[in-house]
Amino acid sequence: MSDFTDHSTSDTMPGAGGSVARGENLTAAEAARRLGVSSLHVIDLLEAGELDFHMVGSDICFDAADVDTYKADRASRDQESLVGA
Repeated sequence: MSDFTDHSTSDTMPGAGGSVARGENLTAAEAARRLGVSSLHVIDLLEAGELDFHMVGSDICFDAADVDTYKADRASRDQESLVGA
């Protein structure tokens, strides 16, 4: 198994009115369900640097907003590739 390094930079995210506290934590399984992929694919995404994560104790967690943003970006890319085909 790979040595996971925490890719989060802080406990806050930039928001419209300044910094917003990080929201809901998701496990790899919860992130996978939200994305419609397998847990192993979520791990592949974090290893590729495409999905940020942070450690809570010994657990790998994902910020729900980051997962939703990734999903929206992926849907947009998929739509663009269909239009361009």
